[in-house]
Amino acid sequence: MDLGLRGKVAVVTGASKGMGRWTAVEFAREGADVVVVARGAAALASVAGQIEALGVRALAVPADLATAAGTEELFDRVRGVFGGCDILVNTLGSDEYDYLPLTETSDELFRAHLEIGLMAGVRTCRAAIPLMRTRGGGAIVNLAAMSIRKQYPTMVAYTAAKAALASVSKNLARAHGPDGIRVNTVCPGAILTEGVREKIEQFGPGRWVAPDALGASAGAPSTLVALGMPVAPSTEEVFLAISRDMGGAGRGLVPDLGRPGRPEEIAAAIVFLCSARAGYITGALLNVDGGSDF
Repeated sequence: MDLGLRGKVAVVTGASKGMGRWTAVEFAREGADVVVVARGAAALASVAGQIEALGVRALAVPADLATAAGTEELFDRVRGVFGGCDILVNTLGSDEYDYLPLTETSDELFRAHLEIGLMAGVRTCRAAIPLMRTRGGGAIVNLAAMSIRKQYPTMVAYTAAKAALASVSKNLARAHGPDGIRVNTVCPGAILTEGVREKIEQFGPGRWVAPDALGASAGAPSTLVALGMPVAPSTEEVFLAISRDMGGAGRGLVPDLGRPGRPEEIAAAIVFLCSARAGYITGALLNVDGGSDF
């Protein structure tokens, strides 16, 4: 299926790892030139190398988008190298969820989540929209989270930022539809990214989930333990147990598909929404969650 992305310029924030990295590479596979943005220069250089190996142009911009100066630097480079952009994808959001209730969340922590999870998206959209207008239209996808659809008392600040960004997306879709600019939001569910996998393997399950929660999780380890053959739970099973426990009393993310999502599955949804094949989709909030919203 030709997605009509060849020759387009896509800006992907948070592109040094996880869902952002997969999204950037997927755009390149579809023939788009890609601007990759994050704070880590070395990781960005690696992503840019992957993109160029696919035969398209890459621009790596190390920038802190939690600041206005970082956003200005990014779009100065985009204008200088490509003259503008057709696509903006914001995958930014803190991966330090803290798992704190509101009563233990400081003003400083709340502001930090708002800067990276909300304001970085606001600033990049504000900068990209005039560039898209001059090119006759464009597409924006902002990444929110399933926590805006279900309640997680220990992710209050993170969720507040993402819920606000989803609201901004809706307003932008209405405001800029006449400009040919489509704006959509993707809500990932329990996605086992490389970063999450590394943390689980580094610290072990005890940091996030009680042993009895692991015992209640589905999968081979609980079966083998019942047969008197104890084995260490896999990273995937630990992650599912954590996801189940996030809302308290087992009310967290329980994917109907029975497995964690993969970052490339989020990337595929994002790239489709930015493509000509999704030309009549705007203002949508798309769950990519394995059914865990039911």
